[in-house]
Amino acid sequence: MMSFDNCVYANFNFEFNKVIKKVNEKRYSDLIFICIGTNKIVGDSFGPIIGEILKRNVNDRRIKVIGDLINNINAKNIKNIKYNCANPYVISIDSALSDTIEPGNVFIIKKGLVPGSALNKKATAIGNIAIKGIVAKDEKNLIKNYYNLKNVDYKLILKFSKNISKIILQSIKFLNL
Repeated sequence: MMSFDNCVYANFNFEFNKVIKKVNEKRYSDLIFICIGTNKIVGDSFGPIIGEILKRNVNDRRIKVIGDLINNINAKNIKNIKYNCANPYVISIDSALSDTIEPGNVFIIKKGLVPGSALNKKATAIGNIAIKGIVAKDEKNLIKNYYNLKNVDYKLILKFSKNISKIILQSIKFLNL
């Protein structure tokens, strides 16, 4: 079961605002969100739901969102992404499994994300940083992990994605590209 601790969101808000400050200081040309996952597996829809929400609410041409509920980004098609901008800062967003971190937690890693790793898929790391939402326990077993991803409660994923999207949308108001 996913827990939704306000401390988790407060910590994510603090860390994500530090990311926005860094983007402002380094003067990147664009901010790109790569929202990875599929709407066909509930536990893997964290990224696409966030992508959908961001696309509907971002009105700045320098902020691009790739991946949503219609146009899924996965380990197979991620290599085909073209940025078409000079100096972008890329943030990848994906659901994740963990055997040590409780579902409902979200964290930022300071490197690119390798999509599909929970299901042993091979792909290239993407992004300057990654946002990972823990959606289920990592059983260290491909079949059990697939089962766990398929059986996450959709209402919980939706709530989780909406809360993270809200923080992202509030933070990018302070972006100076």
